[in-house]
Amino acid sequence: MTVRIYIIISLFILISSENFTQTDSIRVDTESDTLIILEEDIIELENTNKKNPTRAFLYSAVLPGLGQAYNTKYWKIPVVYSALGGVAFLFNYNNKQYNRYLYGYKELREHEADSTSQITIFTDNPEIETIKQYKDKFRRNRDLSALIFIVVYVLNFIDATVDAHLYDFDISDDLSFKIRPEVLPIYTLQNSNTIGLTFSFKF
Repeated sequence: MTVRIYIIISLFILISSENFTQTDSIRVDTESDTLIILEEDIIELENTNKKNPTRAFLYSAVLPGLGQAYNTKYWKIPVVYSALGGVAFLFNYNNKQYNRYLYGYKELREHEADSTSQITIFTDNPEIETIKQYKDKFRRNRDLSALIFIVVYVLNFIDATVDAHLYDFDISDDLSFKIRPEVLPIYTLQNSNTIGLTFSFKF
């Protein structure tokens, strides 16, 4: 009888102790595993294809406008060809006029030396100095047109290279500076938090 009571009391104490330990363990685990969920902005990164500036440079150097097409700036292609075409037209016009006045000037010089020589261009017998002035003017305009053509051609691949560098640069209206409260953990004290301010700058 005494042994039976002793066994029952021992089992009761053991079960009670186990329940107490389980409850306490759950409480401790619950406290230690408590999570503070903070609301944060979710930033979705756009899958942008970065452009290679060297490739854009080479494309535009080989064929004007090709670098702009590579950077998907198609609206710039007509601008490039309009500028190059306009300058090329001026070069061709001034070159033709220069050659015409140069040939006419040579004919007049020959006619001055030999009055029997034939005049085919300036038959109205203008002053030779006037023809020389026009010849020099068209030569200067031709040379200036060639220089402008080279400048436009260089600007074409500079533009393509810069566009490739800045292709994924964010210029949207979402560039902003924000201040907001936030719960921050204190790392020196376990299970302790504090309230603070966060400053965020989006660019």
